[in-house]
Amino acid sequence: MTQFLEVIFGGIAQAAAYSIIAVGLSLVYGTARTLNFAHGALYTTGAYISWILTVGYLGLPLWLAVLVLIPILFSIGVAIETLMLRPLRGGKNWRVTAMMVTLGLAFVLDNANLILFGAVAKPMPAFIEGTVSIFGVTVSAYRVAVLIIALVIVALLEVFLNRTRFGWAVRAVAQDIQGARQVGIDVNRIFAFTFGLSVVLTGMAGLLLSPIFLISPQGGWEPFLKAFVIVVLGGLGSTRGAIAAAFFLGLVEAMVVYQLGASWTMPVWLVTLLLVLMIRPQGLLGKGQSEAAG
Repeated sequence: MTQFLEVIFGGIAQAAAYSIIAVGLSLVYGTARTLNFAHGALYTTGAYISWILTVGYLGLPLWLAVLVLIPILFSIGVAIETLMLRPLRGGKNWRVTAMMVTLGLAFVLDNANLILFGAVAKPMPAFIEGTVSIFGVTVSAYRVAVLIIALVIVALLEVFLNRTRFGWAVRAVAQDIQGARQVGIDVNRIFAFTFGLSVVLTGMAGLLLSPIFLISPQGGWEPFLKAFVIVVLGGLGSTRGAIAAAFFLGLVEAMVVYQLGASWTMPVWLVTLLLVLMIRPQGLLGKGQSEAAG
């Protein structure tokens, strides 16, 4: 029983990190109505940059590495949206073209990471060592930290989207782009900001999960696939739906790993997705249309 509870807690902690990745993917889809296939590659890129800043070369303390990492990731996201995606907007079938561009970007980033860092996966040490006891169950202190940090990030994002004027502007663009333009909202600015924030979120997830999983050049595809399943299950464009789906699937994953092994995780996730969509095609919290904040 104790081992089962340890596995469940580990699943919840990973689910919290998955929710950050999924929310970032959902934000971009909710505002721009396009799927960013480079999201997983940016997760890996964030993990590699974290490695460079901490144990790889610079040896920065974690708090300082995070302060450096956030503006780097945000700038990467803004540059991608401004230089690669914005010129496509307004063209014929631009959303499909944008998805193909991000798919190509994913391959470029994967190969760049391979050239720069090599094919051998790099370990990232846990920034918090030891264990803690929660209700008599011994769990990794680092997984507790991951859970707390991820929950804080999700809570701050919810506050931003629902309690600030800029967050309301993001929601307005997600609901009606033309209507947002008519009331004076700079839609291009919202698109750039949202993409930058999305890259920050997935990169921070890369930092949080890299001590749990090794960092490898093609290691972002599984997080991307999981984020995609979470976003669809939660309801396309709904950040609250993505959060709910992440924790639901995280618990499913923990039980599957405990009973059947890790190799059954994705098959069970996909079967769960199909069953839920058969009952509720719009997802857990979807409303039939994309909303940036659910």
